[in-house]
Amino acid sequence: VATKVEPPTISEAERAIYIDFEGFKGKPPTFFGWVWAIGKKASDDHIACIHDIHDKALQPLVGEVELPPEAVGTYEQRPFSVGQSINDLARRAEKQDRRIVSWSTHEMIKIAESELSPSLLRMFEHNYRDGKVTAKKWFKQLDLDTAKGTNTLVRYLEQARYPLPDTYGLGQTTKRLKSVLSGIENKGSWSRLLPSQQENWMGVLA
Repeated sequence: VATKVEPPTISEAERAIYIDFEGFKGKPPTFFGWVWAIGKKASDDHIACIHDIHDKALQPLVGEVELPPEAVGTYEQRPFSVGQSINDLARRAEKQDRRIVSWSTHEMIKIAESELSPSLLRMFEHNYRDGKVTAKKWFKQLDLDTAKGTNTLVRYLEQARYPLPDTYGLGQTTKRLKSVLSGIENKGSWSRLLPSQQENWMGVLA
């Protein structure tokens, strides 16, 4: 996938689909989240969010907990495979003329190349943008350090004064997923999970 393209324009960034895969190192993605502003004119008042649950062990949890109504305008959870998700994403972005933006570029590229047909891969390549490239360009304009190891998403969000919950940080989602997977393995259903495990699942979705 070609990633050396121009960063998205302001209009493209406002309408882009922002995506993130979560999971464990060396293993297929467990969970896939995507969010975007609905309509041709982007607005924070009408946000759509999809959570695709890839790990079959977690799929019994689909629909057990949803985001609060004030969090997003449209919300959906789906027991999708990685292939189903990336195909839906590529088609939706092309049909709605939206860019696709992610932070973890290397993993995203590998998934696209392995799961998409040649024609869909070309669509994906056309619409895909590396979020980190845009963020680094912004930091350079501000004369801020962009040396290797400093380019964490949290650092950029803090600089943008984006409100982050106290529980947000590197590795937190993985910890929560481990807790929930352990609970499902031992208990088998949402209602039998420990309150802390239920809270961790809500934290993954939030």
